[in-house]
Amino acid sequence: MKPSSALIYEYQQARSLALAECEERRRAVFAQLPRLNEIAAARKDLTYALGQSLLGTADKMAVRRAYALAMKDLMREEAAILKDNSIPPAFLQPVWRCAFCEDTGYVTGPDGMKAMCACLAQRVLSERFAQSSLSAHERFETFREDVFPTERQRKATCRARDICRAYADGFPDNEPKGLLLLGQGGLGKTFLLNAVAARVLEHGHSVLSLPAYAFLQIVLSCLGGREPLPDFNMPELLILDDLGAEPMLNNITREYLSNLLDARQRKGLATAFSSNFTREQIIEEYGERFAFRLLSPRSTTTLELIGDNLRTKL
Repeated sequence: MKPSSALIYEYQQARSLALAECEERRRAVFAQLPRLNEIAAARKDLTYALGQSLLGTADKMAVRRAYALAMKDLMREEAAILKDNSIPPAFLQPVWRCAFCEDTGYVTGPDGMKAMCACLAQRVLSERFAQSSLSAHERFETFREDVFPTERQRKATCRARDICRAYADGFPDNEPKGLLLLGQGGLGKTFLLNAVAARVLEHGHSVLSLPAYAFLQIVLSCLGGREPLPDFNMPELLILDDLGAEPMLNNITREYLSNLLDARQRKGLATAFSSNFTREQIIEEYGERFAFRLLSPRSTTTLELIGDNLRTKL
């Protein structure tokens, strides 16, 4: 997933502000301590001279050693001046929001390839979550017990609500990590998942919630190689709603869902699903590998909602 233009602009502005504030601090200090300004200029000249010397000599190692020694002397003098004037060295450096990417949003990996920094990736996921189907009105506090046509359905759904609420309140230390809501349409599965998402977010944890078909659309859009597949292991809680509504395309759906769930479980990350399918239908549609990981009581709390479609009652 690419960051939005607004997010890119935010990072550019943050970096520009950090550099401008740093330059303002440096000017103020250099005005009081002119020798520091001279040292800064000498370091720039030294770096330029290094480049020129490397082009004109075969003994590059000796040139680099001389450069390192000269630079070390300048840095030692600068540190002594700062210490004598009770100025911490960090005062002359930019204060980044993220020290890893220095507010660029990107870092260089061990392979030399540029990759999205975790800070930007999380913001992108947060934007994606904000654009998802999460309703501001679907919270545990707005759960109504007077909408159920029978006492049996009310008790069963209230029990599911209580378990979901305990799951959200105990996050991320709850065991098992997974959550699965089963039942026909209109029983409140999406409501409960949105309530879980809202509560987990309130506790300061990262959440990505999207329909299962939207997950597949993202995967398919990345298969052409134009964009890298997003890291769905970034959010602490990933919610895929309405599993089974997405098309099954040449085992692509089965493969990516299996790999996703496998990767998140190995990392100890929480994944929640809802589906209109029965357990048997999940095994038939997605295969035993995915079904075993999803339906195992050791990895997932499974709740089966029962009763009549509430949409037709309201």
